[in-house]
Amino acid sequence: MKRLIYPCICLVLLVLACNYTNQPAPNAPNNPTPTTSPTANDSSLLGETPVPEQTEESKLPTPAAGSLIVAYIKDGNLWVWSQGQRQQLTQEGEVYQPRLSPDGKVIAYLRPADDFHLEVWAINVNGENGRRLVSVADLDAIGGGVRDPSALAINPYRVEWVPGTRQLAYNTYQVFQGPGLSLLNDLNLVEADTLQKTNLLLSGWGGEFYYSSDGEQIAISQPDKVILANADGSDYRPVMNYPVVTTYSEYRYYASPVWAGDGKSLSLALPPVDPLATPQQPTSLWRIAVDGSEPQQKGTILAVPFFEQPVEFSPDLARIAFVKEVGQPTENLRELHLAASDSSGDWMYAKAAALHFQGWAPEANRFAYTLGEAQELWVGSLQDVPQQPGGGMYGVQNLGWVDSNRLLFWQSSGGGFELFLANLQGGTLLLDTITGAPDYDFTP
Repeated sequence: MKRLIYPCICLVLLVLACNYTNQPAPNAPNNPTPTTSPTANDSSLLGETPVPEQTEESKLPTPAAGSLIVAYIKDGNLWVWSQGQRQQLTQEGEVYQPRLSPDGKVIAYLRPADDFHLEVWAINVNGENGRRLVSVADLDAIGGGVRDPSALAINPYRVEWVPGTRQLAYNTYQVFQGPGLSLLNDLNLVEADTLQKTNLLLSGWGGEFYYSSDGEQIAISQPDKVILANADGSDYRPVMNYPVVTTYSEYRYYASPVWAGDGKSLSLALPPVDPLATPQQPTSLWRIAVDGSEPQQKGTILAVPFFEQPVEFSPDLARIAFVKEVGQPTENLRELHLAASDSSGDWMYAKAAALHFQGWAPEANRFAYTLGEAQELWVGSLQDVPQQPGGGMYGVQNLGWVDSNRLLFWQSSGGGFELFLANLQGGTLLLDTITGAPDYDFTP
């Protein structure tokens, strides 16, 4: 995300960016140039079905089931890449948070209405039916009863599709003249096709939200508790209280529980109350069952503060990856550790300056991480030695696993960024080059 014009909103988006995106690092000297295909549709080595060459202005066909679709921001506008083609979908600029629907047919995004207000919009992936889903008036109605008199606006904070639907869930925050982040702790829904709106959980009852994979349950996080509910808001029940965590900034910490695939439990890594305490305090690992039993603490670890690098559960929740600081602070030396989700079997996997974990592969046997100020990409494995995709890639950030063999990521390049699709079995494909702050979403 980026925010260049509106100063009061910019700080909020900067907080988000610090939590979820690495900052660009300079390229290492004499970096190897990644191998790219000569044309955008030469994608056979990347698991894509080649399609005839078409101009960027041509309208995209309805994507085939299972084909990769990437929605991304280029120079402030929304673009889409699919089946080797690129198409620009918006012209007005100032687009943020692209979110592809689970079926890959609709892209939701945020755009400004004025200097302080953001609205939720959507457009079909073929460029048709651009429409406003949530207006300034809708947002004012949501927070009207609890709005701080000094707030300049109420804006959408995070938007996500409800799994398996074209229903968009979002919460909101208040905008003030100055720094700070104040969530209204609500949860709202809007249908992308019918525009039907539902205020599911009013202010004080919602918060940060996490849907189970089948979309039937919601975990709701507030600064001192975790709550569970059915997708329609019924069976609403607090399941775990926790102490308020110091953030050393003007926002509040919200826990990030992770659903098990069967929807019967969640895992949670809870930072210490003071992440910068000396001596260092442990991060606790928890399991929350949905059957009403008491949450169970499964173990503890010593990790860097959550705002530097959160603990990452593997997709099957069997393992965790976390980063530890070692040596003198001036060395910025980090160790990547792997362990079982109860903290047993702790294994130091890699050690380097400015090491950053980039995410688990879907099958949970491999993972990506970057090393050094140059953000050199490596792929680790539980069964094999680490490898460098493409023979060496640098400036890598905001990495996402498409499947067990393919990776999407931004690579810093001069004053801009390049969006790459890499195949661990050989080859990389340059999808596009941009200037400005990068952001993307995809459906496999």
